Amino acid sequence: MVDYQARWSGLALPELAVPLYDGGVAVMSADDPGDTEGVGPCFTAGTDHYSVAHWFCVDLQGRFGILYEDWVPLHSSVSGWIEAYALADSAQRMHRVEVWKGRQATDRARALIAALPELTAVPEVEGLADNWWQGGGALLTLYEGEARVFRSEKATFAALYAETEHRAEELRVALRSIDP
Repeated sequence: MVDYQARWSGLALPELAVPLYDGGVAVMSADDPGDTEGVGPCFTAGTDHYSVAHWFCVDLQGRFGILYEDWVPLHSSVSGWIEAYALADSAQRMHRVEVWKGRQATDRARALIAALPELTAVPEVEGLADNWWQGGGALLTLYEGEARVFRSEKATFAALYAETEHRAEELRVALRSIDP
């Protein structure tokens, strides 16, 4: 917690530009240290943009995640969360190819990863429940954290983005031939 506070405390983040986590963490700071059943020692990661049912927390291993009745680590580190945040922001300036929700999101994302070998996981994200892949002028994300913590596949979200409109059209054509 001391290391977290020294490195991240006071960092103000813009509202997360995906329809999950209700904007994410607004200002990072360590708070409410405690021992949580099933998690062990952890602390909240800061104040939220909006009121959420879960807490953004960091566990003893340094994993960043969400806690409700269960603990779901989203990223292996706080740095991974920050990288994912940056990618979500960057994706908003790209051409959106397609968005999927629910079970279809997981199926389509996995099918795309298998069909497009240029898509590789962004290692800096250190994704566990949430992850990003990039390559070939495309950016793919899969968010499963809220679906896991609330035990509802409906909360799963995936999106595919392209750097150019031409690449977006190529990916739309490719999507028609990919069966999940």
